Amino acid sequence: MADAEIDVLPLLRQLLVFARKWSHGIPLDFDAVAQVRRRVLTSNHRHHVREIPIYAQLAREGDITDRDPCDLARNRLVLSDDWFKSYDPEWLDGDFASLSAWLETVSTVRLPKISHRASDLSSWRSELAQHGVFVTLSSGTSTGQPSLVPRDESTLAALRSSSGVRFPWSIRAGEYDCVLLTAAGMDSGLQAGAAGLASNACRVHHLRTSGVYEFLCDAAARRQRVIIFGPPSGLSSLVNELARASRPVELPAESCVVTGGGWKDGLAQDLDTLLDAASTLLGIDRRRCVDAYSTAELNTVFVSCANHRYHVPPVVEAVLVDDLLRPMGKDANAGRLAVFDPFARSYPSLATSDHVILRADPCACGLAGQTLLAPITRLENALPRGCGALGVGEPDYR
Repeated sequence: MADAEIDVLPLLRQLLVFARKWSHGIPLDFDAVAQVRRRVLTSNHRHHVREIPIYAQLAREGDITDRDPCDLARNRLVLSDDWFKSYDPEWLDGDFASLSAWLETVSTVRLPKISHRASDLSSWRSELAQHGVFVTLSSGTSTGQPSLVPRDESTLAALRSSSGVRFPWSIRAGEYDCVLLTAAGMDSGLQAGAAGLASNACRVHHLRTSGVYEFLCDAAARRQRVIIFGPPSGLSSLVNELARASRPVELPAESCVVTGGGWKDGLAQDLDTLLDAASTLLGIDRRRCVDAYSTAELNTVFVSCANHRYHVPPVVEAVLVDDLLRPMGKDANAGRLAVFDPFARSYPSLATSDHVILRADPCACGLAGQTLLAPITRLENALPRGCGALGVGEPDYR
């Protein structure tokens, strides 16, 4: 069977297994993983040329056909992450028919003819979800507009599972208390993630309410494991409160701290210093105090380790590109990050607006594969990074 006609689902399942094994430190044949990854990326490229009008036009301009391998597309057809901001921002004020039509030009999703009754962005997304189109979005900024990322069922499933990536020390559902460092609501990806953690927790405390120190001390006294989750800014507030406490908190060793959602201006500490402080003040092994990097378009996470590296799952490939979005040579170790994601079935892989240092040498933590050195920074003139993918945990998306 020609690659253009292959069923990618079995291959994606193989990649999920690879990701789970890799997460737990089980040795992998990285060449075999790469082979499966390339087969899916080639199939995706052909699918995108046939089904995404703008992508097909760009492919023609680059003298690329739907019969070419993904390596050729990677060299000539890397797209910027403003791909999902190419709509008229005025449409957000109520022209949801135009927004829906635009989605079909930048992705493979297709919608039946429907009479839009949505009154706002949230109800529009719920309306589309009823037809199998799931629009996740970045939070944008006070000066920017959000990315609107349309996912089909299979791409959404990859996002929900982080494409198979797991913390090797994850705590089972129903066996932990939870401290949430997020604001109230379901308007951001972190808030959706927090809601998922809270649904499986024995007890939940929100940093925005008083008594977090007492909550942690009670958990420590009962030897109850705790997951502390939220943005670095929330962890900074918690660390400051714990530093003023009369006595330290000694949580069970299996507790953990997980931050994510980007780095905001005004933090007194850099992220590593912040995680170091949380480890000390909570009595948690520093290896279990991590940050997770992702973007609105990415369907997995890169988890940090105590050696100041973010680990790239082998099921995706991190590549450095120059200002013209062309892959840089093998000797380059710093540049703009692009990620080739085989799980992005409904849209092309994109370059981020983040500047990274990419390494391929072994990490002292023992986890193999590509790594990004901390800190990950924004490109010059790029807007501050928002909070990843939004709305994944909303009721219509479950």
